[in-house]
This record gives sequence, C-alpha cells and structure tokens, in this order.
Amino acid sequence: MATDHILALLVSERNKITRAIEALQGPTKRKGRPRGSGRKAVLPSVEQDSKPPETVGPTAAKRKMSAAGRRAIIAGTKKHWAAVKAAKAAALAAATPKVARAKASGAANHKTSSAKDAAFRKKK
Repeated sequence: MATDHILALLVSERNKITRAIEALQGPTKRKGRPRGSGRKAVLPSVEQDSKPPETVGPTAAKRKMSAAGRRAIIAGTKKHWAAVKAAKAAALAAATPKVARAKASGAANHKTSSAKDAAFRKKK
C-alpha cells in the first residue's frame, strides 16, 4: 500500500517536471512517424435514408431524334455511298482495257470456255 502511494507521488512529480521543461524549451518533438498516419482514414457512414446531393443548376434534357429524321439520314447515307460506288466503277471501267474488262466480267464466260476446252480435247 505504501508503494502505490509513493509511485503515485513520483508520477505526479514527473508530470510537473515535464510541464516545467516544456514551458522553458517548448514541446519536445516525437521521433518517427506522426500519430495516426498509419491508419486509414475512416469515411463517414452513409445513412440509408439519405438523399443524393441535388445538382446545382438545371440539367438540359437529352435530345432525341425522330424516326423521320433517322430515315432521312439513312436515305442520304445510302445515296452518298451509291454515288461513291458508281464513281469508283466508272473510274475502273475507264482505266482498264477492253480485254481486261472481258476477263473481269467473264465469270460466266469462264464456265463456257472450260466447256469449249473440254470439247476441243475430245476432238483430238
């Protein structure tokens, strides 16, 4: 019992001396990392009843295209690509000689020519 009393007196004296030293020198710096820097920040919990924050200004309504507008765009696109394809075919026809055009368009002729070749072989 006497030791507990002596220990309490010594601790109180130590605290008094520490406060006196801090008053004269300023607070002592801790060595190492600051307290609590290793812990993750605790996020405040969101209540189930809470509402999301309201927007600051009014939001613009999303613009929608009508079905007629979509059909007009589709028709214009088809017309454009048909013109591109026709121009490409015309340029190809003008650039290739007649013999090459006959070979290029002669997929059906190829079958008849092989039939002619077979008939020619039989005559020999």
